[in-house]
Amino acid sequence: MNESTTQAPKELGELIGIYDTPYALNNGCLSIERVTKSGVYYTRLCNFAPKIVSEVTVDDGAELTRKYLIGGKDDSGRELPLVEVAATELEKMEWMLNHWDASLDLDVVPQVQRHVRRAIKSTAIYASKKSVFAHTGWKKIDGKYFFLLPGNEKYDVELKGSLQSYRAATTFNEEDLAYLSGFLYSDFIPHEVSFPCLSLVFLTPLNEFLRRVGHEPKFILLLLGRTGSMKSTVAALFLSFFGNFSNTDLPMSFRDTANSIIHSSFALKDVLTCIDDYHPTGRKESDAMKATMQALARGYGDKAARNRLTADIQLRETRPPQGNAIVTAEFAPDIGESGTARLFCVEMKPGELDLPSLTMIQEQAHGGMLMRCMFAYTEWLRKVYLADSESEEKFLAALKVKYERYRAEWRGKLREKEIKYHDRLPDTLACLEVGFCFLLSFLCQHGMLKADNAEDIENKLADILLDLADKQSKAVEQDKPTHIFIRKFLAMVECGQGSLIPADDCNIVLPSSCFGYEDE
Repeated sequence: MNESTTQAPKELGELIGIYDTPYALNNGCLSIERVTKSGVYYTRLCNFAPKIVSEVTVDDGAELTRKYLIGGKDDSGRELPLVEVAATELEKMEWMLNHWDASLDLDVVPQVQRHVRRAIKSTAIYASKKSVFAHTGWKKIDGKYFFLLPGNEKYDVELKGSLQSYRAATTFNEEDLAYLSGFLYSDFIPHEVSFPCLSLVFLTPLNEFLRRVGHEPKFILLLLGRTGSMKSTVAALFLSFFGNFSNTDLPMSFRDTANSIIHSSFALKDVLTCIDDYHPTGRKESDAMKATMQALARGYGDKAARNRLTADIQLRETRPPQGNAIVTAEFAPDIGESGTARLFCVEMKPGELDLPSLTMIQEQAHGGMLMRCMFAYTEWLRKVYLADSESEEKFLAALKVKYERYRAEWRGKLREKEIKYHDRLPDTLACLEVGFCFLLSFLCQHGMLKADNAEDIENKLADILLDLADKQSKAVEQDKPTHIFIRKFLAMVECGQGSLIPADDCNIVLPSSCFGYEDE
């Protein structure tokens, strides 16, 4: 124990007087102060003076957590590096060992960690207070809706790791919207590709409200094409409505684990993401990527996550995907009939893009043009449909009716064309048409599109989706277990590893490598 009878603490600027009794600063060190008849005594707790610089409340969309930014000075007056500490980790003091050098230490005093923790917490009244959102998308704050993305002017939004390319614009101009309307006429990307992608982009900010009316989008858009078709480039372009992306820095890939992708997808509420590069090259890699694809198809296709327990056997808040996703792949994943039904496939081919025009749009996107379009779109939604509770209720009711009408129409179209379809397909088509319809309404109300032209463009989308639906239905049919068995068996017959023997011929000698069954 280090005791001193110094009568007054050494001057250390802003640290003087910030600790609650009985803690005080003495010779630059956090100490316990004891006043007796014979004088004031100090028992040193450590050779530095820590304090809370900032108190941060983090809202991750499921729960609120708290963390502290700890700083201070050592006994020589040297500034200590700032350390971010979770509230639950403060008392253990392990954070100090990990982030500060070995010259800083606690004294050998009974219950010293508890004393230091209590002293540090007593400085919180002088610390700055900050609220941070660790998710994107719509959030109702003080009765008003805001669309959260990093870089917005009003609230702090922090995304970590590979998600840091998500950004918000804060202004827009008419020229930006003119470029956006050009997507509907220009075919620098074939409309069979660009229209479904645009539908998904402008559907995604509606996820929150479709979820509330029981019709949340539950599918993944699969950009399918062999190498050289520029799938990742196209995916990055459409992601650029929500940030600054290129084909080399997409948010996620199949090199990531399934758990990390699903965990990140929860934070990406009401925005679009991309899981890039499904192209397994070996058996082991194929199994791993197929398992990841299965997890994604279930996660996005059901918008559900596995339930988990805390250490004290309490049910954790689930964290399912809350946005929409594009997956790029060189060939269709072999994930079975049910998994394939959760995908909507759009095929791309090498050489079908107008590269000079694409390069020009990429330059505009890099300058923030597409982000400004998305800012204009979310502001339009907020002001027109979410201005007050009455407007919101009308919006939800109209959205539900619109979705259900489109779904019924698609069921009728598929039956009329005698297309065998999985029950999920009309839901997917209805969602895409809802997103496209809101895009057209947005452009019409901003004077970028005439009503007659909008109707023609929507009819063109319907033709494209019907053609894609036919291909999708055939893909789902091909993934039925019976079809898979027959295809694989015939392949074995062709390469001499299997044979077909008439059931009524009892005189045929069976090959030594024969497999199958005998009908008795």
